[in-house]
Amino acid sequence: MAFLAGCAQEVNESKAAKDYAFEKQVGTPFVLIARLHALPEKADALIELSTKVDKKIEQGEPGMLLHTFDQDPDDPLGFVWTEVYASSEAFEYHLQNPDLIQYLEDTAPITDSFTVEVYGTLSESAWSAAQATGVPFKHFKTQAGYIRDLTP
Repeated sequence: MAFLAGCAQEVNESKAAKDYAFEKQVGTPFVLIARLHALPEKADALIELSTKVDKKIEQGEPGMLLHTFDQDPDDPLGFVWTEVYASSEAFEYHLQNPDLIQYLEDTAPITDSFTVEVYGTLSESAWSAAQATGVPFKHFKTQAGYIRDLTP
């Protein structure tokens, strides 16, 4: 019986450690991958719109640590935004950015698909904000791993 009690205590301690790790990571960086597919003859227009919004986001969103727009090597109409956010708060700010909202409106008529994958830990409010956009989001929740502290 003492063995079972010890196992239960370990499980509870492990759950508490995982809960603490989750709470601690909500304010940490995470990755977002957005996949777009241009309509035929619209790839150049999509690249042009994406280049313009990229410059605006670089200037106006310090919480966006990485922001790249890459073309699929196997499909000239396929594109991927790779984004690294400093925190859930930075992501919520991004979703409210008028430049992003305009970009989404401008690209809708020239794309036939737009999906988003999030890798990492998000706050509940950030996840709710993502779902409210109407864009298909898929959240890959962190089960193991770490984020290296790069502060000097």
